[in-house]
Amino acid sequence: MTAPMVEGKNCPHCGEAMKKWAAPGFNHSDGLGFGVPYMYVCFNDDCSLFVNGWNTMYDNYGRIGSMRQFFNSFDGDEGALPVAHRDAMRGDIMEA
Repeated sequence: MTAPMVEGKNCPHCGEAMKKWAAPGFNHSDGLGFGVPYMYVCFNDDCSLFVNGWNTMYDNYGRIGSMRQFFNSFDGDEGALPVAHRDAMRGDIMEA
């Protein structure tokens, strides 16, 4: 059963409205890729997930980077996307 499509959402970590983001267009049979044209992502640099994500990524994975909250309005999935730097993914924001 497919979840009903829901447009937009506020970030559960900071409450800010998430921005519509063009998901990469590739999708592979092994599950890589998102398989949807867009998702919603929190680009608030003061969001607790993004602020605390730098230490989380380094402490748990030995990598420099952070995370941004995402919401897939097509299936209701949500979670954290890893980002390598503050400006990562900003070029694919679909709305101001």
